[in-house]
Amino acid sequence: MPKWNEPGVTWNGGFRWNDPTPAHLLPVSLPGNATTPTTSSTMEYWEDTKNRAQLTRAAWEQHLPALKIGTDGFAELETYITQFEPRVQARTAAQDDKDAAFRAIQGALLKLKLLGTKIPAIIDGHLSENDGLMKDLNDIYSTKPATEATILKRARMLYPVWVRANAALAALSPAQPAITRVIQGVVYTTALLKGLLDGYTDLIAANNDKEELLDAKRTALRTLDRTVDQLNKRWYKVVKASYDPGSPEYEALADIPTEPGTPLPETIDIDTVTQGGEEGRQALVAYVPGGGDHATTKKIKWQVVGTDAGFTNEAPLDASGNALGPFPAGAVVKIITEVTNSSGTRTTAPRTITIQEPIT
Repeated sequence: MPKWNEPGVTWNGGFRWNDPTPAHLLPVSLPGNATTPTTSSTMEYWEDTKNRAQLTRAAWEQHLPALKIGTDGFAELETYITQFEPRVQARTAAQDDKDAAFRAIQGALLKLKLLGTKIPAIIDGHLSENDGLMKDLNDIYSTKPATEATILKRARMLYPVWVRANAALAALSPAQPAITRVIQGVVYTTALLKGLLDGYTDLIAANNDKEELLDAKRTALRTLDRTVDQLNKRWYKVVKASYDPGSPEYEALADIPTEPGTPLPETIDIDTVTQGGEEGRQALVAYVPGGGDHATTKKIKWQVVGTDAGFTNEAPLDASGNALGPFPAGAVVKIITEVTNSSGTRTTAPRTITIQEPIT
C-alpha cells in the first residue's frame, strides 16, 4: 500500500462536485534587459521582483539619488518594496478563506450523499412491511447520488420520507426511537438534514464571495509586482544608456539580476486541495489547466507542519491530479508546485489543508 512519503503516488479520480474554477491570472513573466544569469533559486514570481528591486534601490540611492524615473525616485521604490509583504499576507489569508469555503461545500455534499445513501437502507430494514414507505424508497433509489444536483435531489426526496418513517416507528407498540446516523461524532437527525439542505445556498454564496475577494487580493499583488518590475526595467535602461562602461554608475548595473535568454518556467497553479482518497485521509490536489510552459521538471512538494523542516517531500506532478498521504487526522499539510528549467525555479504560494476525521 503506497504511503504519503513515497514518490510517484498519483490520483486519477476523486469526488468532484463542480467544474474547475476559471484559471486565475498567470504569473507575470519577468522582463529582461540583458542575458545575464538570474540570482533566483526557488521563488514565487513576486519574490524575484522584490529581490531585484532591493538591489536596484541600493544602487539608485548610492550612485544617482537625485534621479527620477517619471516622478519616482529611490524613496518611492522603497515604499513599493514595503508593500509586498502586506499584500502577500492578504492574498494568503484570502486563499485560506476561499479554500475553507470550498471545503465546507464539499463536506456538506459528502454528508448529504452519505445520509441519502444510508438512511434509506436503515428505513428499509426497520419498516420493510410499510408499503407506502417502500414505494417512496424505490423513488429515492432511482436517483443516483453522483453529482451535486442528484445528491441534493435525493436528499430533498429523503427528508419527508425520513420524517414519516420516524412517525411510523413512534406509532409501534412499544414505540421505537427515531432513526439517526452518526457522522464524524455528530448524531444526524431529520432536523440536521433539513439544516444541511437549507444552508447549502448560503455555502455557495459564501464561496462566491470569498472567491471574489481572493481575485481582488491576487490582482493587487500582481499589480504591485508589475509596477515595481516596470520601474526596475526603466531605471536600468536609463542608467545603461546614460553612462559609459567603466563609470561607477554603469558598473553598478552588474549587481542587478536580469532575465536569462531562456524564458523562466511558468508555474502550475493549484485549483483545489481537498480531502479524500485512501482511508479518506489523503490530500487530493487538482490543478488549474495550463501552466508549466518552458518547464523541464514539474513537481509537487509538501510538508507536514511540526514534523518536516520544509518542503522535503515531493512527487512528480501529474496534470490529472495528485494524491498525497494518507495523513493522520489533525495533520496540517502545506503544498506547493515547483517548475524548473535551466534559467531557474518557480514555485506557487503554499496551500494548506488540515486533515479531518473522514466523513464515513
